Amino acid sequence: MMGYGYRRLVLALLLMLLGVMGGCASGPDLRVGIAPTYPPLAFMQDGVLAGIEPDLAQQLAKQTGRRVRYEIIPFDRLITALQSGQVDLIMAGMSITAERQGQVSFTDSYLKVGQMLLIREKDIKRFPRALFDQSTGVRVGVEKGSTGEQYALKTFAWGGVIHFDTTEAGIRALEQGSIDCFVHDAPTVWRFSADLATQHQGLVGLFEPLTDEPLAWAVRKNDPALLDQLNQELARMRREGRLQEILAKWIRTQVLVEGAK
Repeated sequence: MMGYGYRRLVLALLLMLLGVMGGCASGPDLRVGIAPTYPPLAFMQDGVLAGIEPDLAQQLAKQTGRRVRYEIIPFDRLITALQSGQVDLIMAGMSITAERQGQVSFTDSYLKVGQMLLIREKDIKRFPRALFDQSTGVRVGVEKGSTGEQYALKTFAWGGVIHFDTTEAGIRALEQGSIDCFVHDAPTVWRFSADLATQHQGLVGLFEPLTDEPLAWAVRKNDPALLDQLNQELARMRREGRLQEILAKWIRTQVLVEGAK
């Protein structure tokens, strides 16, 4: 008959074994809000989420031991979904702005992007000078809800700003001559003018940033513990070179500059 001490030892070993087996998950699922309409940050590729943000999410899962569960949500509804508790954090190429800082808490920036100009190659002699000359009547295209739209409305207050529901609609308008230029961030301008796989012939990007915008992840204002954990894991990614590897995989030109704290 087994003694009491022996039974305690067996029980302890079983508990240790269960702990090891359950070690693959160190907390509840991490619900990530994402809008996959923003290559190369986040988009659908053959029916699967792809891009910088999904890769960063998977790296975050490896480091924390928490499984990532994506919630696909339109970009303009992400903050509402976060505030209501539908998701735990936003990973969607979101720029840090003063307005958004009043609604959510941002992590340290993992990337800096700037608004840039996409124009037709035949108009290259006109820009960027014509953009700031009110007398030229330049028609500026922007995507609704983007920081490019905010910049254009503030900078070109006299008018001439034309709004599009999607980036693709704005690009078509530029190609067809309905607008003279399209203002969007560096990844978008690079994708349509410099990436051999996705570039549009006849379009040229002017890779001189009009703005300086840090991208970051967002959490609820009342979740400082998650914010601190994310900043620690992001610092680890940067320290171990994982962040740089992921960025280099998706961005093959120096139109973006890595953000600092």
